[in-house]
Amino acid sequence: MLQVFHNAGFQLMGRTKYYFMAFSIVCMTLAIVFIAGGFNYGIDFAGGTAVQVRFAERPSLDHLRSALDAAGLGDVTLQQIGDPKDHEILIRVERDAKAEAGSGEGGGVSQRVIRALRELDGPPATDRIDLNAASESTLREWIASRLPAGEAGATPPDAAAAAAAIVRARTEHGGLFSDPAQVAAIPGIPEALRPVLRDGSTLGKFAVRGVDFVGPTAGAELMQNTLWAIVGAVTGILMYVWLRFHKIAWGVAAVIALVHDVVIAAGAVALTNKEFSLTVVAALLTILGYSINDTIVVFDRVRENLRLYRDHDFERVVNASVNQTLSRTMLTVFTVFVAVLALFLYGGEKLNPMSFCLLVGIVFGSYSSVFVAAGLLVIAYRWLGAKHVRV
Repeated sequence: MLQVFHNAGFQLMGRTKYYFMAFSIVCMTLAIVFIAGGFNYGIDFAGGTAVQVRFAERPSLDHLRSALDAAGLGDVTLQQIGDPKDHEILIRVERDAKAEAGSGEGGGVSQRVIRALRELDGPPATDRIDLNAASESTLREWIASRLPAGEAGATPPDAAAAAAAIVRARTEHGGLFSDPAQVAAIPGIPEALRPVLRDGSTLGKFAVRGVDFVGPTAGAELMQNTLWAIVGAVTGILMYVWLRFHKIAWGVAAVIALVHDVVIAAGAVALTNKEFSLTVVAALLTILGYSINDTIVVFDRVRENLRLYRDHDFERVVNASVNQTLSRTMLTVFTVFVAVLALFLYGGEKLNPMSFCLLVGIVFGSYSSVFVAAGLLVIAYRWLGAKHVRV
């Protein structure tokens, strides 16, 4: 079997465990301070409307904010996302459900945001179609009206294929055509349509990449459900470890290690001001599962060795057990870390907060299984005695 450490004999449970405990306490304290400062809640929890927009050129945030303020949208937050050269801006509007539903003269919030952005470039050309804003169905109808009709006035067969080709090419260019040459180079366009596209279309200065809306009631309910999900998971794990090892001290040690991992991971998200969304909640629950799996491996080895060496000192048995599982822990964390690191680097803006949270949680989850959960077992043995800890 592959081993990182051969005959490892590190002294991890002596005085050293108190240094690790102090380090963990400091990390948790800092994490709690950052969490108390507040998360950068995503639209899932904050409620409102989020419009992701990509611009052909770098936009002026001051001009954008002025235009959105003039539209009477209330509290608006602008955030640059992704690669700076992509010129993508996330516009978040804190708005109640009635505004988004389209009540009143202004219509939905997302439509008002789009209209405000278009006014920055002056009045649109009404006689031309915007290839950066038109949907595939709109493009299909526009193309069909300009190509010769088929039999009995049917839609030209080339219209649907041409519209799909334009949308596909637009997607390949990041959702936005920035140069007429990109349109001229689109494959699959009938020759009869190319002059029509050249003379009858325009390229808008921005393209909407996505729109999300969550009402404030739904956001509050999601936050409550998130807390219940984490509390339920931790409680279930406590009961499982208690029943498996027949001593409540083992369950408490495992749960403290889990809380340690989740709090530090959540604190890292708050510190970096990354968006706290449902994907981050999924990451926190994944960290719980990963961490308890690693802790159970260590605890199982401790239990096996306690049965084999009943006359040995408890601390020495735990230290030996941790050393015996250290290679497995290192190999596991390395392979999982590499996979999550790839997700962090190449997973895109939407998955970035989740993958970052997983990176922090996986590292501290492996650390806590060795230095927190096992260390707490030794401390509990010293304080409570063999009756409440030894199995």
